[in-house]
Amino acid sequence: MKIAVLLSCMHQTDFSIIEKCNIQCDVVVVNQCNHEAHNEFTFKNKHGDECNAVFISTKERGLSRSRNMALRNSNADICIISDDDMFYPDNLIDLVSSEYANNKGDVILFSLERKDSDKKYPCKRSPNVGLRQILKTSSPQVTFLREKVNDASISFDEKMGSGTGNGGGEEVKFLLECKKKKLKLTYTPAILGTMIPSQGQWFHGFTKEYMLNLGWTSRRMLGSFLGYVYIWYQVVTKYPKYKCNGSFTEMISMTHKGYFAKR
Repeated sequence: MKIAVLLSCMHQTDFSIIEKCNIQCDVVVVNQCNHEAHNEFTFKNKHGDECNAVFISTKERGLSRSRNMALRNSNADICIISDDDMFYPDNLIDLVSSEYANNKGDVILFSLERKDSDKKYPCKRSPNVGLRQILKTSSPQVTFLREKVNDASISFDEKMGSGTGNGGGEEVKFLLECKKKKLKLTYTPAILGTMIPSQGQWFHGFTKEYMLNLGWTSRRMLGSFLGYVYIWYQVVTKYPKYKCNGSFTEMISMTHKGYFAKR
């Protein structure tokens, strides 16, 4: 099966991001910058195999737009969602191919190694990923069968994600949509790659702005009832992390303001 990395980045001046991320398979790069360009070329990976690269430079903005553009320009069987802070192993193709051959999933979530976090990933395989795990998933864990996603008319919500001003959660909504449309979601503890600390990360702590966006994204991801339950859960459980930025009353007020906002 043909595998491709769908890589979103910004302001790249050359094609070196492919080598920087150690991509050893086909790749579609969407580089949001200040000009328009479309380049296609081949390169040899470390195994001597020829890989195809599509490198799109665009003036459009928004992470979800970038991911959707990459998806539209891919002809791979299996897609790997990526950002510019990922580093992949030399055996990426064998690793991903093996998991799809053994797990029979339409969407497979992988574990990651993270240099900037002590986040722990589940150690056991899960043949049926549920809501709780989806809510904890980050974009670079996500791989999927392109044809299954396209046939179900699933894409990333372009009102969500970095660059929209509305906060993150686009990968969660994408996965929930996959679940809703009966795609099979599985999890493997196999490590897909390493996340390197990046200055471009959108998350800057549990600020009042973050809580405002949390209210809006929770409702958009989960609907009116679960979204409302989720904002209360977040404000209660995350108190030790945000208390230096505002009181409980202030933060629950911000989440409610976001929850009822129309954007």
